[in-house]
Amino acid sequence: MSIIMFNTFKVATRLPLIQVASYFNLINDAWKEYIKIGSDDIEKIFMYGSRNKSVYLYKYGCITFVNFKYHEIQYFFEYLNKIYVELDHKLISKFSETHVMTVDKEGKVRLWEDSEEEYPFNDLLIDIAATVLAKSTELYKIETELNSVLDESEQLINYLNNGRLRANSKKVISIIAKCTRFKYISIESVRLLDRPPEVNKTIESRKIFDDFSTFFELNDRYT
Repeated sequence: MSIIMFNTFKVATRLPLIQVASYFNLINDAWKEYIKIGSDDIEKIFMYGSRNKSVYLYKYGCITFVNFKYHEIQYFFEYLNKIYVELDHKLISKFSETHVMTVDKEGKVRLWEDSEEEYPFNDLLIDIAATVLAKSTELYKIETELNSVLDESEQLINYLNNGRLRANSKKVISIIAKCTRFKYISIESVRLLDRPPEVNKTIESRKIFDDFSTFFELNDRYT
């Protein structure tokens, strides 16, 4: 039995995937929302064996680490700084997700601890889990920002009701409209609720992605 550990962080507004891919001599497919740094390249960074470790960098500013220890995550952040990738440490400390999966002796995986379904372990399953965690982390940031905007709007409306602020109803409607646009433009800009193209290749991969999305309530959080 082995453990697969996922750690995801919001590290920047956007990540320069082309720049990072070029540095590691990776193919950067334009239709993909991420690049994956595998164990061979990670070994070159750490200078020791890094089997079963991988890193996923997403264009919307999230990074998912697979089987990294805390000090290795910190070292990787420092390494990105050395290759001129700017990180926002306030975001890193505020927005993150963790997840654990267990692989049994027969090579079967449960997507989460209480799940009744098992799947054969494969790299695509790891890709899907890493992506859903990144989407969930980005959604958390959007939710936080949206709540802040709504709180400000509520305060403005209270001022209006109490006659403490001179403004007409059009201004209030405009603020509410901006909040709504913020919500849906943010989602659209990163296509958070879409299945990635590589997931649509098989029925099983679509089901794994949909099950993970349901577990992390990706759709429910914006319905």
